[in-house]
Amino acid sequence: MQPITTPVISQTINMPRIKALINHLATISSSPHELTRLAFSSEDLAARNYVLEICRQYPLKVRIDEIGNLIIRYDGTQNDLPAVAFGSHIDTVVNAGKFDGPLGTIAGLEILLQLCEQQQQTRYPLELIIFTCEESSRFNYATLGSKVMCGVSKQADLAHLQDKNGISLATALQQIGLDFQQVDQAKRSAAEFKCFFELHIEQGPRLENEQKTIGVVTGIAAPIRCIVKIQGQADHSGATAMNYRHDALLGGAELALELEQAAIRAGHATVATVGQLQVKPGVMNVVPGYCELLIDIRGTDITARESVFSALQQKIDKVSQQRGLQIELQLISRDQPIILNTDMVNTVEQAAVGLGYTYEIMPSGAGHDAMHMATLCPTGMIFVPSRQGISHNPLEHTDWQDVEAGIKVLQAVVLQQAELI
Repeated sequence: MQPITTPVISQTINMPRIKALINHLATISSSPHELTRLAFSSEDLAARNYVLEICRQYPLKVRIDEIGNLIIRYDGTQNDLPAVAFGSHIDTVVNAGKFDGPLGTIAGLEILLQLCEQQQQTRYPLELIIFTCEESSRFNYATLGSKVMCGVSKQADLAHLQDKNGISLATALQQIGLDFQQVDQAKRSAAEFKCFFELHIEQGPRLENEQKTIGVVTGIAAPIRCIVKIQGQADHSGATAMNYRHDALLGGAELALELEQAAIRAGHATVATVGQLQVKPGVMNVVPGYCELLIDIRGTDITARESVFSALQQKIDKVSQQRGLQIELQLISRDQPIILNTDMVNTVEQAAVGLGYTYEIMPSGAGHDAMHMATLCPTGMIFVPSRQGISHNPLEHTDWQDVEAGIKVLQAVVLQQAELI
């Protein structure tokens, strides 16, 4: 595929400001020793307010929708035209790195601030969207804000959500001044958007290994997420013979190992993860009577991904019978993989070429808000390298020169699509 040859718009960006903003967001945490900023928490609200305070110093319009997405708008000369949108998120996983989410958010903010400071306009209006609750760390439910905005999820789908402390999504929203009964009003129509772009760290090693600066994303893998609850029988570890046991933990271990093998068999870069395993009563001298697994299966090939889920279901039946366990499979989400719009892929590729950056055409193994925006409008995604592929970890790192490259590519495609005057 050869990139088209439309001239690339090159503008300045303020890297000291970008560094300062990203580094400051990294200090807003529920823990002094790690970066943890869960969705709808006081820290999440503080981070949002930090961005809002910056925006209020410029001719930008800001609003918070009914699910908590922050929308920052810069008017075009023709505001009846659909918006050129871009964005990411600022909530984090537990003990996170500082680039996942904030990179795309601060990049989008810098584009808007540059236009304000240079007193430049575009024909199309611009929207920076900071999506709420992108991470699944609080409610075991990812990309919540974009799902609601795009109509993928509705209020009725969310009523059961609660965090590990038993706080429901409805209560969490109420605590920050939002009404759960109104969340469906956050849905937007395709007619409101011309296109959408998201800049993100790769969260994998491919760009670093291939010594490329920009990832031109062609598609986004999507997860099946579920909880497996295993009820066995808690018994004395010394007095209960092996053939009399109904060990919930060993049943869970069998399921975890089957998931690994099923993903390997499936191919197509399909992956499966048991991200959490809880055991009760959780003491040394008692046979585990209860076990719970949080499972994530994802890939860009639907058939391959579904084969892993089917293998899990079949193994559940087998383990239940052989070990005398009661096993419940609770499906949390079943998102659809997305192939991104070819014109948007070409636009990102063209920008990388025009700015002189090496690039790799590649899929995204991780899910992103962009995969839901792609159901509304043509969507493009830009990656920059992650050192050693590490993410969701304090060791997450992207060189500042790669951050600058990614922001310049994002800026170029946004201004091209919005028609800088």
